[in-house]
Amino acid sequence: MSARSIALRIIVCIVTLGLLAALVWFLWNTGVIPPIISLNVVYTVLAVAGIVLIVYSISGPILRVLVPRYGRKAYTVTNVLKVFTYIIAGIILLASLGISPEVALAGGTFSGLVVGLALQPVLSNFFAGLIVLLTGYVRPGDDIRLLTPAIPYQWAFSPGYKYFSPDYVFVGYRGRILEVGLLYSLMISDSGVELKIPNRIIFDAAIVNYTPERRLERISQVRYEFKVDYDPDVVLERIKEALGDMKELIENVTLNEQSDKEYYIVQIRFSTPVGRDWRDIKSEILKRLVKVHRQLKSLESA
Repeated sequence: MSARSIALRIIVCIVTLGLLAALVWFLWNTGVIPPIISLNVVYTVLAVAGIVLIVYSISGPILRVLVPRYGRKAYTVTNVLKVFTYIIAGIILLASLGISPEVALAGGTFSGLVVGLALQPVLSNFFAGLIVLLTGYVRPGDDIRLLTPAIPYQWAFSPGYKYFSPDYVFVGYRGRILEVGLLYSLMISDSGVELKIPNRIIFDAAIVNYTPERRLERISQVRYEFKVDYDPDVVLERIKEALGDMKELIENVTLNEQSDKEYYIVQIRFSTPVGRDWRDIKSEILKRLVKVHRQLKSLESA
């Protein structure tokens, strides 16, 4: 959407508010609106509503303009814009009512006990959202895993050997943060499901970030079982030959441990450079391990 369209939206909102203000003035002068209600207060409420309406009407178009150029940072810009809109609107409303910040703070000591308890979930999410936005605890575009008991989950009880893989160590929900809002954040899970998570849960949770800014590569591993009947030296030699063209990614190939009396486990540690999907590399390594296993099995049967 062009800047002209955004300007047109702003003009439409201003004209609409002007017409509402004229209607209120007419109703107040004709006595439909009781004189006990101050006209300035009504105008202020309209102005506050107008500010919020304008920002929300243009935030979507602004986001669509900024995303192609700035990517995930565009979501942070629009969210911060909404936060400051709320703050400015609140200040204008308090000033129009003649309430100074000191009086509002003093009155909040008592009213906060009542209103604060009633709005505790809303306020906690709001302030948690502010902290998340300002500190960058999570950012739009981050690939994370959310570890918190506040969101129930169920893990697989078997087969138990899956827990030896780092892909299964972290329980919880994994996905990509799409937007950090004022009350909740939107995460797209790795299965394509949208999760709307309250900000206080994100702020209280441990976050596993799969897109860290301080590392240039990620270390992962693949584990594969072989029968003890296969000579370990032969197995390791064949695996290294099969992975010969991936030397720049392979950290080491070692015997990890014996899973039971019939099998031992070979572990391949590999690194994933920034910009590459570790799952593609793991899939390729696992495919070659399966081929090595089939070759050894065919030699055994021969």
